[in-house]
Amino acid sequence: MELFDIAHRRLDAQKRIDTKSKKSFFTSDLSTNEYLLTRQAGCEPIGLVMGTSFYKVGFFGYFRGYRSKTGEVEALTHAQITSRELAISRMQSEAVMLGAHGIIGVRIQRKTKGWNIGIVEFTAIGTAIRIPKHPPTEKPFTSNLSGQEFWQLRQAGYWPVGLVFGACAYYVHSNRRTRTLMNPAFWGKLLSRSWRNQEMTQFTQGLQDARELAIMRLTSEISELDAIGVIGMQIDRREEVIDYRPLPPVIYFMQLFILGCSLALVLALITNHMNLAILFGTGLLIATVIVYFFYEFFIRLSREFIGPFRDILTSFIVIGTAIVEEKTPSQNPISQTMIFYPLSQP
Repeated sequence: MELFDIAHRRLDAQKRIDTKSKKSFFTSDLSTNEYLLTRQAGCEPIGLVMGTSFYKVGFFGYFRGYRSKTGEVEALTHAQITSRELAISRMQSEAVMLGAHGIIGVRIQRKTKGWNIGIVEFTAIGTAIRIPKHPPTEKPFTSNLSGQEFWQLRQAGYWPVGLVFGACAYYVHSNRRTRTLMNPAFWGKLLSRSWRNQEMTQFTQGLQDARELAIMRLTSEISELDAIGVIGMQIDRREEVIDYRPLPPVIYFMQLFILGCSLALVLALITNHMNLAILFGTGLLIATVIVYFFYEFFIRLSREFIGPFRDILTSFIVIGTAIVEEKTPSQNPISQTMIFYPLSQP
């Protein structure tokens, strides 16, 4: 992954200072104990490295078919996977420029800016390390283990081979029963459904499905790396409540009628049929006024008797370090994070 110019200048400056002073220096976010234990494990910290990526999700890809079905938001899942891959790759590129063999203590920060904006952000920060008397590698390993954990792992005869990752964004479209429980408005109170303690099975099943899909992708990456397992697991689970008010079918019909009147009005003006233009212009005005008042009436009615509809957008992400037994790879087989499994695939 190509680095930005500012990263090249910073890393080149560090190398020039090393050459000029004949002394090596390093930067890291390791604590004193982590630094000493890393050295005891036979590795040298050489620099703090970072990679980041902002990824825009298109609106139609983000919520294509939403409010009508329950299922995975594949565009958002793919954006999370791709953004993470870009951030990790840029961090590895910085480590390669420093001559590192691996990166430990990787902290991954993830942020989403809301469904109405559709931006996913991933930032990866870690400490690059070098193994003395080992040949350089083009793909340093990555690990979220701390300095102490890395030392303990090496003492036990294991070696990290890379970060593995699984993600799933899942949308739960609430059915009538769930809406009644989520909206204790007039009808819910009348039927007394929202007064009893009970499980919201739709949301439970949605989170379970998201978890299963994320774990499936994680295990696939473990298999790609030929690792014996994964340690240091981190789980990031978030829910976003989507509030909206459904429109009555007559509104959609009136919108189509307004569109038709608008097109007819433009066509009449182009062909100089003024009588038709006046007729369609009047119809357009009347239809617009009717839609406006009908819409306002329905919104006021829904606030009192129906309440807003509430769906759930669940995001489930798992990250860990894949390990092998008694193996120090000179070339790290980077995890294939661009693999994406759609919901329809068994």
